[in-house]
Amino acid sequence: MVIESLIKGKIGEIKTNIAQTLFLDPKEYHIFNDVLINGSHGTTQIDHVIVSKYGIFVIETKNWNGWIYGKRDDDYWMQVFFKEKHKLQNPLHQNYLHTKSLEETLIIDHKFMFPIVMFWGKCSFKTNMPENVLKNGLTKYIKSKRRVLLSEDTVQIICQQLRNIKDKTTIFDNGRHIRNLQNRLKES
Repeated sequence: MVIESLIKGKIGEIKTNIAQTLFLDPKEYHIFNDVLINGSHGTTQIDHVIVSKYGIFVIETKNWNGWIYGKRDDDYWMQVFFKEKHKLQNPLHQNYLHTKSLEETLIIDHKFMFPIVMFWGKCSFKTNMPENVLKNGLTKYIKSKRRVLLSEDTVQIICQQLRNIKDKTTIFDNGRHIRNLQNRLKES
């Protein structure tokens, strides 16, 4: 079940990667995929981080099917697929942890970050979702943020920090993160 879920998640991440690569100008938007952060709360894996002078976009990708019920402050969201119901961690809370880990690691104010949850798959929202929870229009949403928040020097420093993190991450780190995630899921 966990491996199947990871594979399905990777498919959603690939779709997001393709969309960003095709529709975001690489001179303006610097894309980092599958970023593993070692923070004070343990490790967290961020699907996509996009750095630009307009801010840092932190994207959590979900590849879910069925009806999705959830509110911004709920601890869990519900996925209903035919007669099956699955209680799932609220992806907004999950992505908040990602932004806080980035804030701590990059030493940059949280106000410069835009958390986004991007859904792929055949799902439909059965409750109103916040504007940063999307089923389509990811790059349009990113491009809608046009106020300059970061200097070019700051953008380059952040990109170098993220490159360093990516360069230091090994396959063993990823394996350890997956085992920790499996243990956390067993405990919940």
